[in-house]
Amino acid sequence: MRKILCTPVWLFVVLITHAQVDVSNTVIETNTGLCKPGVSNSAPGKGAAFTYSFNGNYKLRSPETQMSSKVRRDERFDAQLKIPVINSPVFKFLIGLKYTLERYHFDKIIPENYPLFRRLNETDLKNTGIAAYAVCPINEKYYTSFRLSANWQGDYKTFATINNRFAVYRLASVFGIKKSDHLEYGIGLLVNKGFKNNSVVPFGFYNQTFDEHWGLEMTLPTSIKLRYNFSEQSMLLAGTEFSSQTYAMMVYEPTSNPYVVNGVEKAPYHYKRSSLDAVVTFYRQLAGWTWIQVKCGYSFKLKSEARDLPERINYELKSSNNVLGMVSFFIAPPRDYLAR
Repeated sequence: MRKILCTPVWLFVVLITHAQVDVSNTVIETNTGLCKPGVSNSAPGKGAAFTYSFNGNYKLRSPETQMSSKVRRDERFDAQLKIPVINSPVFKFLIGLKYTLERYHFDKIIPENYPLFRRLNETDLKNTGIAAYAVCPINEKYYTSFRLSANWQGDYKTFATINNRFAVYRLASVFGIKKSDHLEYGIGLLVNKGFKNNSVVPFGFYNQTFDEHWGLEMTLPTSIKLRYNFSEQSMLLAGTEFSSQTYAMMVYEPTSNPYVVNGVEKAPYHYKRSSLDAVVTFYRQLAGWTWIQVKCGYSFKLKSEARDLPERINYELKSSNNVLGMVSFFIAPPRDYLAR
């Protein structure tokens, strides 16, 4: 546990010494001929953040038994940073860095020697990522944005890796329409190429501020949230969001086949779980650029599965629903800071 806590804390301390800004908080320099993405009173973007989240007290069943293993909790520590590189009226460019550690804590594994759950219970699952963001206003009404990212997701032993066995590459493009300071919508395309599969997914978004208190923030099909602003310093969002984690793993299990090394098989696995979460999220400005975000909710499991690559077999892992929680401390520069 000390290792889990110290690594992201150290990384976060290093990262926050740099200037930060989120794409949603990136400000187009004063120019009435160009629009800037985002609506009034929306949730603040994270320039630099340190986050702790967990899923608590649920069951996970292997295909080898009708009885379920018990997970006391799985917890995740995230550190992330966005650095502005170019901030001009016609083009904005940012670099993003991310590092995640996730750990499962089982109370009981059934059967006791089930190799995948034993591996989950004893290893750090990591996600090291780098991304490039670009925002390109077209005129006072239309804009485009792009994100190109690479992540390495798995149980590698080093702090980070560029081993392609863990790599996931993504390209997202967005075309946005800014009707007013209170309304924007648009469409986008997400292209995903990774160790588990390749996909092309269209999506849409719609953000509207109705008045000084109420607003709506949607990214379809992954998130729908109603927003209530208590003041400029605090707000509450309630709704649903899609959550998914995927890792490439090396699972060790006794066997007698060509993959045996010193009597133990080194079997590459792909592990994935996904859920639809009903959540309530509270944002509060602490002082200056610093904010706190607290989230709680209930997770409805959609699919948990593992793939044994040497055997070319997919296993469904039946998972129960669970409560979830999250707390995040982050830095969000004011929207007009760069324009002063």
